[in-house]
Amino acid sequence: MALKKIGIVACSILQREIEKIIDGMPEVTEIIYLDGAIHVNPQKMKEAIKEQIDSLKDKVDIVFLGYGFCQSLKGIEDEVDLPVILPQVDDCISLLLTPERRAEEIKKETGTWFMTPGWAEVGVEMIIKELKLERIIKRGKNPIDMARRLFTHYKRGLYIDTGVGSDAGNMAKAEDFCTTFNLTLETCTAEPVLLKEWLERCRHT
Repeated sequence: MALKKIGIVACSILQREIEKIIDGMPEVTEIIYLDGAIHVNPQKMKEAIKEQIDSLKDKVDIVFLGYGFCQSLKGIEDEVDLPVILPQVDDCISLLLTPERRAEEIKKETGTWFMTPGWAEVGVEMIIKELKLERIIKRGKNPIDMARRLFTHYKRGLYIDTGVGSDAGNMAKAEDFCTTFNLTLETCTAEPVLLKEWLERCRHT
């Protein structure tokens, strides 16, 4: 019996965690990573993801989306022709940390900025994109100064070690990020069990 062919369309923020998991999944035959910055415009992100799903027609039997709802993806399964598995969580932080642990950390400190290895890597650059501050550069203003003013309600940065390697480099970037935005850096560990469970569903759906 032929293996079911699985395609993946995912945020580049999750690339290392996904590749660690699929190392033991020969069914995965197609992988597409999209720039994490596209989540800044949720509707455009949704359309880009749908285009990539369509591109996998006749290549795979089912598509795993390496995203959470991310403000626009809830119900995307009903808008495409291929079977799709979308983790039923709000975003990639909940997917890697679990919604329960995320809620616990927010209870400890409401002003928590979560950083996975992927988020630590893009760091300040992603914040500038997320807050749409690139345009103020044209006016001769420093986007970091503006970002700091918009970031004042955050008090700590929580780095989530998901066991995907290069931790020293990621930690250095997390430290730089926290220094830039005057956050207290804390760390925790999390095995991406929930991500693995949702990927496994592709085998049995």
